[in-house]
Amino acid sequence: MGSSSLSEDYRLCLERELRRGRAGVCGDPSLRAVLWHILVEDFDLHGALQDDALALLTDGLWGRADLAPALRGLARAFELLELAAVHLYLLPWRKEFTTIKTFSGGYVHVLKGALSEDLLIQSFQKMGYVRRDAHRLMVAALPPARQLVQVALGCFALRLECEILGEVLAQLGTSVLPAEELLQARRSSVDVASCVAWLQQRLAREEEQPPLPRRGSPTGCQARLDLYRDVQEDEGSDEASLYGGPSPGPDSPASELACRPQFWEQSARLWGAGGGPWESAEASSPTSGASEEEEPQPEAFSFLSLRRELLSRPGDLAPPHAPRSPEQASPPPVPEPPGYQMHTCLAPGALPALCCDTCRQLHAAHCAALPSCHPGHSLRTLRGNSQRRLWLQRAQVDALLYDSPAAGP
Repeated sequence: MGSSSLSEDYRLCLERELRRGRAGVCGDPSLRAVLWHILVEDFDLHGALQDDALALLTDGLWGRADLAPALRGLARAFELLELAAVHLYLLPWRKEFTTIKTFSGGYVHVLKGALSEDLLIQSFQKMGYVRRDAHRLMVAALPPARQLVQVALGCFALRLECEILGEVLAQLGTSVLPAEELLQARRSSVDVASCVAWLQQRLAREEEQPPLPRRGSPTGCQARLDLYRDVQEDEGSDEASLYGGPSPGPDSPASELACRPQFWEQSARLWGAGGGPWESAEASSPTSGASEEEEPQPEAFSFLSLRRELLSRPGDLAPPHAPRSPEQASPPPVPEPPGYQMHTCLAPGALPALCCDTCRQLHAAHCAALPSCHPGHSLRTLRGNSQRRLWLQRAQVDALLYDSPAAGP
C-alpha cells in the first residue's frame, strides 16, 4: 500500500468520524493495524510520509537516559501535532484553531517537553502557521487540504512508531540504551523480533554502557492540557479546555465532538473538555464527592515545608562539621554561589524542570546552557509541579535573602 493510498484511507477515516460527531485524531483500529504492519517491515515509509520524521524521532530521544518514558512523552507530542492538523482540515472556519499560544499548557508541557523549539515551529509551518510574536503562532494562509491530511498522517505514523519502539524495548527487557542504537536497529530490521535480536547482540558486546549526556525527562503531562490557553490559566484549573471553554463542534457545542479516551484518539485527559459524555466511568467531577488520583496541590509555602523538602535529599543540607583542632585544620572549601538562582532561560514565574547543584541554578528543560552543566556537574530532574513550585519558591526566597542589605555573604 503506497503513501497516497494510505493518505486517502486516513482522510476517509477522519471524515467518517466527523459525521459521527467526533473531530479528533484517527482512531480506526483497522487502519492502525495496517499501518503498524507496514511500518514494522518498512521503516523508510516514514520518510515518504514526512520528510523530517527521522529528525523528529532523533530529537525526541536524544540524550534520554531511559527511553521508555521518553517514547510515551514523544507519542503524546505527535498526537497533539496530529490533532492540530486535523482541526484545520475538518473545521477550517473555526477562528480559534488559527492561533496557537506558545505559552499554553499543551505547548509548554507536551510539545516543548519532548521536541526542540525549531522542529516544533517547522512542523507548525507545514500547517500554515507563522510566528506572529513571541507568544503566538497564527495561520497566515491555510494550506491545501491534501497537505494538512499528509501532515496529520505523518504524525499518526510517528505515534505508531513510538509504540513499535516501546514494544522492542519491552521484549529487550531494558529501556536504558543509546537512542541512536535503537533507531539504527529499527532501520536495519524487518520485524520486531529481528530488531530485538540485533540489540541483544550489540549490548552483549558492550561490557559497559558509555555515559549518556543528561537531558530533562519529558514533563509528566497533567490532565487536560491545550494549545489555546495561557499556561497560567491551565495551572489554576483542572478543567482547562482546548479553547478556553467547551471544545467547539462543527456547528456549535463542543460536547458533540467528544472523542473516545483511547490512546490513539483525542482523550478527555489530554484535552480537558470536562463534563462531556466521553469521560470515563472512573472519572469524577468535583461535585460528585468521589476523588480520582491526581497530584496533590502544594501546601502554602513555609520554611518548614521547604526544610522538609530539602532534608529529604541528603546532599541538599549537609550538617555542620564539628570544630577541628589547628592540627586537623584543612584548607577552606571553595565557596559556593549564594543560594539557588533562576537561570535566564526561565521566564518570570515559569516552573523549572532541572536543578544544577553545582552551579546552584534552576533551568528549563531545553536550556541552551545545559551542555556546559553536563561534565562533572550534579544535575537533577525536578518531578511534579509540587516539587517544581517548591524549588521556584526556594530560589525566590534565596534571592530575597541574598539581595537584602542585611543578608550575609
